[in-house]
Amino acid sequence: MPMNDPSQLTVLEGFLVGGLITLMGWEAFRAWSSRQWVSLYRPTLVLAVILIYYCLLGPLWGLAQGEWSDRGVNLRDSMVWGWGGALVFYSFVLIGFYELPTPSFRRRLITVINPEELYRVGHALCGLGLGMFALVSGVQVLALLNPLAARQLLEGGIGDTGLDVGAFLNYFTYALNFMIPGTSLIWASWIVGRRHGTALLLWTFTAAGIYTSLGFRYRLVMLAVPFILLWYIVRRRRPRLVAISLAAVALIAVTGVIGLTREYGRGLDVSEVDGITTDEVVRAGLSESHVFLTTSGVMRITPDRYPYVGARPIWATVLFPVPRALYPDKPGAEYYQDATEMLYGGENLAAGSVVLGYGEYFLIAGWPSLVAMSLLLGWLLRCLWTWFLVRHQEPFAQVLYVLTASYLYVVVSRGYLPQVVMIFVFSVVPLYWLYGRMSRSVGPPAASAVSTPLSLPSQRIDRP
Repeated sequence: MPMNDPSQLTVLEGFLVGGLITLMGWEAFRAWSSRQWVSLYRPTLVLAVILIYYCLLGPLWGLAQGEWSDRGVNLRDSMVWGWGGALVFYSFVLIGFYELPTPSFRRRLITVINPEELYRVGHALCGLGLGMFALVSGVQVLALLNPLAARQLLEGGIGDTGLDVGAFLNYFTYALNFMIPGTSLIWASWIVGRRHGTALLLWTFTAAGIYTSLGFRYRLVMLAVPFILLWYIVRRRRPRLVAISLAAVALIAVTGVIGLTREYGRGLDVSEVDGITTDEVVRAGLSESHVFLTTSGVMRITPDRYPYVGARPIWATVLFPVPRALYPDKPGAEYYQDATEMLYGGENLAAGSVVLGYGEYFLIAGWPSLVAMSLLLGWLLRCLWTWFLVRHQEPFAQVLYVLTASYLYVVVSRGYLPQVVMIFVFSVVPLYWLYGRMSRSVGPPAASAVSTPLSLPSQRIDRP
């Protein structure tokens, strides 16, 4: 499509971007106009915020700066595909959310809320996650606690002397994610009971330190966002938009600094901080949204230059938990890596590139598979929302809901279904299992009359 000024949206792009903004605005208005404080926490709004970052804020800022190339490939003409995919994705998520029937989820509830129980479970999860990770990393875990000194300590002789678990190393590494639900439970317990503040600080800084040293920013996002949202949800308050906005800006700035200074598994290179400008921090903070360009390009070349992958993502997800040492020929990420190699012109140029979740859905069978997967996600979000509305006064359910909603960041940003499912298993599934163990069967009448012996703050609605 010829363009007189590439930095300006075409008519079609303007329609797609405008349509996406309109849908998000409509959803936000519905939630804000509701009399229920809990409405502003619906998962479709969380999804909208994530899409704003990846599909609007980053790409439009890059467009204004004249930055639409990635790895030497001009992807300006492909961006319309990315915005079209985002609009279809969010539209059909909303359809699945509002139009498809869901169960009532009223059979099992936690009828007595005990903040001490939240603390004990959170403490146990943190200990289990850190313990399993320490077994395979050895004394190296001590260096990782301080991301500012990790590099020097590792170079100074603190090596990997952990236990050799062979083919199951990946499981012990992923177990570190147990600290995400663990710290969230301890935080919720502190909000309710104002106890165990020291343990809360120790576990939170331990998790943040190790996650920063390892360099994978999704863990930091999943650690920080539940803390912010739980502060309001546990107290049954509407979020203050100014505070949330400032927190979002701070999170982008922090991830930007980490992106400029991180060395995966070795902490932060503090020498890189010297001379960093605000513009560089902003660019780095928005750099993750460059995956939008890759997604747009992959969608454009499929299926003309790269064929649909069919059920390969599903098959790879089923086999992903099997250690490769036991099944050397199990399928991996080749189905999307081959697409990015086709886009960028080779394996070396495409190294490290990923697509957004809806880009992977498109790879399966084009627009029909994108629509089907979006409807499925919308239905799953409705199931989650229905489940939470019945239990929105239970702190354990509040933690579980916020973690699941925050996990949408991984669902959107990582277009590799096997990894998405695996991270979910180690980050969120433990809480679902624990909820099933701690809850009790109740009859339909009791479901709407669950009481709590705690003296929680009043349900006054605070508007910013």
